[in-house]
Amino acid sequence: MARGLVADLAQRSASLLVVSGDFTQRARPGQFARAAEYLQGLPTPRIVVPGNHDVPMYDVVRRFAFPLRRYRRYISDDLAPSYQDDEMFVLGVSTARSFTHKSGWMDEPQLAEIQRQMCGAPPGRIKVLVTHHPFIPSPRDPRSDVVRGAPRALQRFEGCGVDLLLAGHLHLAYHDDVRAHHTSAKRSVLSIQAGTATSTRRRGEPNAYNWITLSSDLVTVAVRAWNGRAFEESLVTRYRRIDHVWTRELQVPVDSLAKGALASEEVPNEELRHFQS
Repeated sequence: MARGLVADLAQRSASLLVVSGDFTQRARPGQFARAAEYLQGLPTPRIVVPGNHDVPMYDVVRRFAFPLRRYRRYISDDLAPSYQDDEMFVLGVSTARSFTHKSGWMDEPQLAEIQRQMCGAPPGRIKVLVTHHPFIPSPRDPRSDVVRGAPRALQRFEGCGVDLLLAGHLHLAYHDDVRAHHTSAKRSVLSIQAGTATSTRRRGEPNAYNWITLSSDLVTVAVRAWNGRAFEESLVTRYRRIDHVWTRELQVPVDSLAKGALASEEVPNEELRHFQS
């Protein structure tokens, strides 16, 4: 499966690869070393952020004094990576924390930096924020773990025009407008949650990653799932922004699409791919 993911991504071409955390299970040096080696076989450019499993669990001193030292040594020293081109601006932020087993949040300096960068991005770009912890819960469990203080954070982002949120953590693939879950949110922002591409900790779903195609007012999320031999598209969902609101237009299993249906889709200006390892 891990080799299958490398092969599948090598056959496809996109602007950016996003990895939303949990490179390891227990943040041990050997696990990070293997993750780093695997990462080198994946396409670039890429945005990576740490997950809660990348913080040591049982090494108490390291957990509280140097929680992401190994992540920074093996994976990336940049805890606020960014990418931009003529079509989009993407910013990653760490939500992993020492003082909790699995939850995560953003502190005030992080929120201020997100505002500064998002508000300062060139006009006309699609603005994407990447975190490990999601902003909306799984439809299977409304009480599932999300970013602590999500409503307050969303209010901080509204004035800067954030369009998309990408996350991992829950090992489940789903997406929705944040306003369906946070009544205080005023701006329509599409939250896209990735499943798990290679981990055995699946939650009743096959291993999969999201292939996201976007333009200024159109986003298509294609779930590419492992069938035992290779990754293939299993579900395609399309959102169109109408009067500043992300509206779901299409959600169908790929095997129910008529031949040639995808070929007739509007071709967006930019492609973005995202998977949760």
